[in-house]
Amino acid sequence: RDPKERIVSGWKSKVACDVEMKSSVACDVEMEIHELVHIVPKLLDLAGPSSNITARIKRTKRTGREYPCLDLSDFLAVLSHIHSQGKEGSLDTHFLPQHLSCFSDAPPAMWNVVTTISDPNALCSLKSIVSRSANVSNTGEDCQMVKEHNITLSLNLTAADEVILDRITRKEYEMLGSYLAQ
Repeated sequence: RDPKERIVSGWKSKVACDVEMKSSVACDVEMEIHELVHIVPKLLDLAGPSSNITARIKRTKRTGREYPCLDLSDFLAVLSHIHSQGKEGSLDTHFLPQHLSCFSDAPPAMWNVVTTISDPNALCSLKSIVSRSANVSNTGEDCQMVKEHNITLSLNLTAADEVILDRITRKEYEMLGSYLAQ
């Protein structure tokens, strides 16, 4: 997955302050809050006190329950502190750089298929490898994967946000750049 898109998607689904806008279903909102209550403090602890960033405290309209959250710039600053201390390997799976997770033991060059979820033939390419069958078509209508997270970088990123995103995703782009859809 595109590293910058993955970071922004992780922020939006796990750390952003607009929990009630994400879902109209009460139980989904409560699940989101449960994650925020755990993920945000862990991120701040990992960044350490030198980051000088504190979570915003929001309250749901439905239940009045309080939860911690971060706006995008604060989230990126926290990630920047974590990366600058060499602690990115301890990040939650939603923010863990891909070169430290799925590609940590076997770089992309060692894989038979490296593709992105946005590749229209991704599912069939992967099926042919898993089934070890050359009879699986690598193209067609049934080859598209459903993209659960449709987050784009069309947010209003500040210049500082863009610098941080470039810095914290540099190693992922070095490893995955030639495999990412243009």
